[in-house]
Amino acid sequence: MLGPFTVFCRISPYAYELELPASIWIHQLQPVSLLDPIVNDPLKGQRVDPPPPVQVDSEEEYEVSNVADSRMYQNQLQCLIRWTGYDSLTWEPAKFVDGLQAVGEFHQCCHRKPGPLGVVPGGP
Repeated sequence: MLGPFTVFCRISPYAYELELPASIWIHQLQPVSLLDPIVNDPLKGQRVDPPPPVQVDSEEEYEVSNVADSRMYQNQLQCLIRWTGYDSLTWEPAKFVDGLQAVGEFHQCCHRKPGPLGVVPGGP
């Protein structure tokens, strides 16, 4: 029960590389079974409701926290979206989130993942 420590990199769904101080003599790569997430709410059992949708042009919209992945599914580009205030991620058609800053940041970071039309994975 040491820590908390910052996750440096997700190696796989089963292992994470941690940023550890030099005084700790354990391997930086740790199995997920030995890690516990940090709870953001200080009171045990406290539940924070997700934020309500925002009204934009008389339609309800939710805020995108970040894009976790992209894929081609049934000949359609989809993005794996983490919504602000929600724990679960959902696959959404890219046309619904096209032009958002989070989408641009994802494709700059992960340029080998499928992207918008006209952008070749791994290309300039």
